[in-house]
Amino acid sequence: MSSDLSTTDSFLDAWASAELAGDAAALEPLLHERFRAVGPFGFLLDREQWLKRFADGLAYSAFSFSADEEAREVGGVTFVIGTQQQQGTYQGHRTDGAFRVSLALTGGPQWRLVGIHLSLRTPPTSPERQP
Repeated sequence: MSSDLSTTDSFLDAWASAELAGDAAALEPLLHERFRAVGPFGFLLDREQWLKRFADGLAYSAFSFSADEEAREVGGVTFVIGTQQQQGTYQGHRTDGAFRVSLALTGGPQWRLVGIHLSLRTPPTSPERQP
């Protein structure tokens, strides 16, 4: 990563650690006030809804993020594309998977996550195709 983007690594580590721990208090200052998330099936969450996921029953036993390409800054917004791998449950349902993740950060070096968009790395198989 270029030197002006060097602090993105520490931000991403803090973000992934807060997600793994289910720590909304640690995650809150990392999210921009106008944060929006697009989930892997198209649902939208605002900042408060994203933070409330843990209180609503989201728990990870594993969570990691790795950048798939170098971060790029365009017009004051830094974009990071990577892979999020997770194991966990939400209200008793498994949430395991690998997701392509696009992150939009602003405010460096005091980064804030403005947006996240998750998509499935591998499309789910239909019940009739499963072995």
